[in-house]
Amino acid sequence: MDHHDSVKNIPLESAQLSDAGLKRSKNEDWVTGFEPNNPLELQQSGCLYIVADGVGGAKRGERASKYAAERVLYSFFQETDLEPAFRLSRAMKSVCKEIYDYAQDNNLSRMATTMVAANIRENILTIANVGDSRCYLLRSGKMVQITEDHNLAAELVRNGTYTEEEVKHVKSGNTLLRSIGGDPEVDVDVFGQIDLFPGDLILLCSDGLTRYLDKDTLIQLCDYGSAEQISRRLIDYANSSGGADNVSVYVIKVEPENQTRNIDEDITIPAKIITESDNQFHWDERRTIPSQKLPLNRGNFINIGLSALLFLLILFGVIFLSKKNKALPVDTRTVIPTEPTMQITDLPIGESTIQPTPKINVTEDAAYVQPTQTNDHLITDTPMPEATQPPVVTQPIKSCIHQIKKDETLSTILPLYDLVYDKAKNYQYFLKCDIEQKNCLGQPITINEPESIGIGWFLIIPEVTEEKCIMEKNGNWITVNP
Repeated sequence: MDHHDSVKNIPLESAQLSDAGLKRSKNEDWVTGFEPNNPLELQQSGCLYIVADGVGGAKRGERASKYAAERVLYSFFQETDLEPAFRLSRAMKSVCKEIYDYAQDNNLSRMATTMVAANIRENILTIANVGDSRCYLLRSGKMVQITEDHNLAAELVRNGTYTEEEVKHVKSGNTLLRSIGGDPEVDVDVFGQIDLFPGDLILLCSDGLTRYLDKDTLIQLCDYGSAEQISRRLIDYANSSGGADNVSVYVIKVEPENQTRNIDEDITIPAKIITESDNQFHWDERRTIPSQKLPLNRGNFINIGLSALLFLLILFGVIFLSKKNKALPVDTRTVIPTEPTMQITDLPIGESTIQPTPKINVTEDAAYVQPTQTNDHLITDTPMPEATQPPVVTQPIKSCIHQIKKDETLSTILPLYDLVYDKAKNYQYFLKCDIEQKNCLGQPITINEPESIGIGWFLIIPEVTEEKCIMEKNGNWITVNP
C-alpha cells in the first residue's frame, strides 16, 4: 500500500485506496498509477497517478473507468518525446473516442467516466481532468483545489446564478457537463507547471469524498500521518458521513514531514495551460509566447488562396476514390502499430492487460493497487437512465425562451403560454442565453427533476409561435444553436 521512490532529489510517498461505500453494491471507481524504477523513464516521464469515476451502471461505469484509466496510463509512457501536458490531453481525448464508439457500436445508452491524473516529473506537477473528480494541493496548512468541476453545480456558481452555499441544495447539481465517453470529443483541462516543495501533499479523489468535505475539514484530515494513514482516514470519513457513493483517493506526499524549506508561495499558484492547439512549439515557448494574429498582407492572401485550391483538389480526389472503392470497409480510427490492439470486451474486470514499460508486478508494487471488483466481464444491455449527461438534441433555429424567476415552477410558467404542464414530456433549458443578442449557447439540458429548476435558467417553451411567445412580454424569441 505504501510506496517510496524518488525522482532525482524529490522523494515521494504514495498510497491509494478505493471503497464501494455504504449504499452502492459495486464499485465503479478505478485507481491506478505507475512509479518507474528505471532512471531514464523517471527522467523522461516521471510518475503518473490516476483516479476515475465511472458513469452508467450495469457494469458500464466500472468498465469505462477501468479501461480509460489503464489506457491513459499505457499511452502516457509510450510518447516520451512529448511533454506531459500534451501526453495527458491526447490520451484522454483518444480514449474518449474509443469508449464512445464502443457504446454506439453496441447500442449502449450510457458508458462514460470522469478522470483526474497527476504527473510528477522531477519537482514539477502537471494535472489533467475531465468531470468532477478533483485534485487538491496542500501546502503549509493551506489547501488549494487545482481542478475545476465540469458539472451543473460548478457552472451555476461560475455564471453567478448561485453561490457555493446555495448550489448545494440544487438536486441535479451533480449532472456532468463533460465526461470521457459521453460524447465523441471532449475538452481536457490541463494545469501546470506547478513547482513542488518538501512537505507538499497532492490529493486525487472522486466526488464520493468531496460531497462531504469543506476545505477546513480536508486540511485537518490530511495534515498528519503517512500517505497510507491519510488515505484510510479519508475513506473512513466519507463512509462515516453517509457513504452514499463509491469513494476513491490517491495521496502523494513530497519528502518527509520534518524537512525544512524556504519557498515563496506567491509564485507557486497553479495556472491552467492550453493543450487544445497544435503542439509544434516547445513547452517553454508555449508558456511564454502569447498567441498572435498574422497580418493579412498580399503574400498571406496568395498563400491562403493556394492552400484553399490544394485543399479542394485533395477533397475531390478523396470523393472520387471513395466512390470508386465504396465497397471496401474503412477504419477511420488511427492505429499505432507499436500499440497493442485492445477492445473493451477483452478486459475482464479485476484483471489488467494494459501495462506501461516496465511491466508492473501488482503483488509486489503497492503503488499499483486495484479496487475490489467482480470477475464478471460481460456488459449487459440493460437500458440506463441518462440523468448524468446533457443529451445532444437538435433544436429549431428559433425557440421561445423563458427566463425562470423566483418561485416559478413548470406548472406556473407553462400556463403563461396557454400550455398545460405534462409530466410525461421532457422539458429542457439553457444555462446561458444573451437576451440582447437573442442567442443561446451550448446544448440544452433536460430537466430530470421538475421541482429543482433554478432561478436564472432559460426554459425552452415548446410548440409556441413567436406571437404567443412574446405576448405580454413573457418570453423571448431567440436563435438557438443546434
